[in-house]
Order: sequence, then C-alpha cells, then structure tokens
Amino acid sequence: MFCTKCGSACPPEYKFCKNCGSALARPAALETAAVATHVAVPAQTPYAAAPQGIPAAVYPGLPAGVAQVAAQPVYYTSPQAAVHPHTVQQINLLHSLRARIQSLASTEELEGFSLKEMFSEVFRRHSAAEIEDYILVGGSKTTPPIDVVQTGWPKPWLFFRVLATFVVAYVVCTFTLMHLSDAGNMIPAVMILGAFAVPVTTLTFFFEMNTPRNVSVHRIASLFLLGAVVSLIFALIGYTLPVLGSMGNMAAGIVEEVAKLLTVVIVVRGVRYRYILNGLLFGATVGAGFAAFETSGYALNQGLLAGSSLHAGVVMMLEVLRTRAFLTPWGHVAWTAIAAGAFWRVKGSQPMQLSMLFDGRFLKAFMIPIVLHTIWDAPWQLPFDGNYILSALVSWYVVFGLVQQGLRQVKDEQRAHLQTTLAHVEASLQPPGTVAV
Repeated sequence: MFCTKCGSACPPEYKFCKNCGSALARPAALETAAVATHVAVPAQTPYAAAPQGIPAAVYPGLPAGVAQVAAQPVYYTSPQAAVHPHTVQQINLLHSLRARIQSLASTEELEGFSLKEMFSEVFRRHSAAEIEDYILVGGSKTTPPIDVVQTGWPKPWLFFRVLATFVVAYVVCTFTLMHLSDAGNMIPAVMILGAFAVPVTTLTFFFEMNTPRNVSVHRIASLFLLGAVVSLIFALIGYTLPVLGSMGNMAAGIVEEVAKLLTVVIVVRGVRYRYILNGLLFGATVGAGFAAFETSGYALNQGLLAGSSLHAGVVMMLEVLRTRAFLTPWGHVAWTAIAAGAFWRVKGSQPMQLSMLFDGRFLKAFMIPIVLHTIWDAPWQLPFDGNYILSALVSWYVVFGLVQQGLRQVKDEQRAHLQTTLAHVEASLQPPGTVAV
C-alpha cells in the first residue's frame, strides 16, 4: 500500500502513513474482508420463538454488504447474554470518540501497550552508578548509535525516584514550617518544592520515553527555564490583545497553547533533533516549566497575598500547591507535548519553516490541546470533575499514540540504516572492477 500524499510504502494494516501521517485509502475489498473477520454473529433462535431479547448492536460505518447483515435483528439465545441498549449506545459513543481523536491526531490503535508492563521497572532496585549512566546521554560521546536504540515500549522508572525525592523534601520542609516557631524562612522552599515536584517528575517520564537518548539533561534544563520565561511572556502579551483579553478564562486554551508552542519552535531550532519523540520531550519540557512557574504564581497570589494572616496564607498556599500538583500531569505538560510532537512529525529532519505551522496534519492535532485546555477552564463543569477526567484521558491517549509513531519512526530508520550498511558491505566484498547488478 502506498500513501497518495507522499508516495511512501506502508504495511497494509496501517491506517495512517508512517512518514507524513496522512490517512491511507484502503481498498474496499480489503476493508470489507477486515471487518467481516471481526464481526461475530452470536447464536440466535427464530424470530417467532425468540425470548425477551433485544437486537444486537448495529455497527455504524460498515461497507454495504456487511452493514446489511449486521443490521438484521439478531436475538441472543439467553437473556443473560443480552446487552442493554443504553450500554450499546455508550460503547458506540466511546468507539466513535476514539476514532475521531485518532483521525484528528493522525494516530493509530495502540499495539502491544500495557501500563502494567510499562511500569514494571519502577520498584526494581537500581544502583547509583546505573542511575548516573542512565542520565548521562545526549552528548557526542553518550548518544547511542541508531542500530541499538530501543523500539519497543519503554519501561521508565527514574521518574518515580525523582517524585519520591521531591515528596520527602516537601514533607520535611512543610512539617518544619507548620510545627516550629520562627520557621518563616521555609516558605520559599515549600513553595518551590510544591510547585516543581510534579512538573519535573512528569518531564522525567518524557525524558525516559525518548528512546533515541539524543537529548542531554543540560539541554532539557536550559529549555525548562528559558522556555518557562519566554512562554509566560508570550502568554501575557496574548492576554493584552483586545479580542482575546475580553474572553477571560475561555481564551487560555488559545493564548497559552500558542505561546508554549511558539516557544518550543523558536528556542529549539536546527535539524539535529529530528524524531517525533524529541518533539514530545521538548514540548513536555516547556509545558513543565510553564506549569511550575504558573503554580508558583498562584501559590503566592491566592495563598500568601490573599490570606488574612501569615498562618492562614500558608494554609491556603499549601492547598493551592497540592491541588495543582495533582492536576499538573494531565494539563500543560501533556498538552504542549502533543502540540510539539505533532509539529515534529511534520518538521522531521528539515529546517524549520513557517509553512509547517499551517500544515493540515499539524493543525488538526494542535486543535486537541486547545480544545482540551478550553474545556478544562470552562465555566461549566461536568459531574464528578468530568472536565479534568475527560482532558486527562484524551491527552494521554494522544500522547501514547504519538509515542507509538515515534517508536515506529526510529524502527524505520534502523531498517534503512541496516540496508545501507549491508549495501556497503556487499560493495566492499566485490572484486575490483566488478559492476554491481
């Protein structure tokens, strides 16, 4: 199968081009056969003798021949096997939502993905030397060759140790602040630890997901600080625009997501970092810096400055820190990772061009964090904090979809590198003067 947009060859099971991310047009016969193999008609009884059953779900979007069969009233032989119509509607709604998200993000179904397997290394013992070697990557002598880069789902573990370190330090400083007299000097320490703990932890997770290991800690630290400052300035400028400023919180999705993405594009230039996984990491870095600095500002303004007394202000500050720490992984970090990952999917190894920001494949995916951010800050709230739950689930589903594409990109480069190496070896083994056929 070949992509009609860029001409790249793709396996028949792919729904999107592995090179440009465009949707692949599958032959009708292949689509019908693929659907027919997955539609299982349950055991049934004649219509007249059917018990109090219900028709099976009609599958939307099937080819005409299959849809005609699926639309027939099928009754289950036992009432226990019946599915309530409301449940069927919910399942169809979830499938439709998932398909829509995949279409916007130009991603595919997750394959071989397991949270249990991914986090299986979290509680395994790692020595100090192993941790140091794990962190020292990204330099000219510490970046692994492409042929040894991991292409399966990573198993991150360092992020949990980072979180544990922050939590211990935060608890100790908070206990000192609340139970010892004249401990006001601990307020800045508590604020910094509380604001930076979860953003840095989530950033570490994305650092571990970057399997090419071609981005150094120094590069990430620089982008974390510089990106936070630049993106905050861009956001403040955006809020001064009359049209956006009049929208209040509803403008945050546009202003802040555009500000963070522009920061990534401006600060990280050149062609050295060409992988989708690099873009995810850079976006997560700027998003983490933005979240940490924003939380610090909220803790100061809503806590210390709004409190009627120092003790009341500290209590309010701690509440702000805890609430925003819990929400951070599902917000700015994931949103900016999606935006930058989608942009790097278009950019690849090419120099940055302004036209890339208007590429349809990028713009569709960029709408996801903007919409999710708008829902997050919407004045109306779904029951049981549904706004946050919806944003969290969609955000990380898209993130893992982009990670899967990034892993496939690395695997494709490994294959190309292997083929080039074999061609060079074959050429070197031929006698002098022999013309290769």
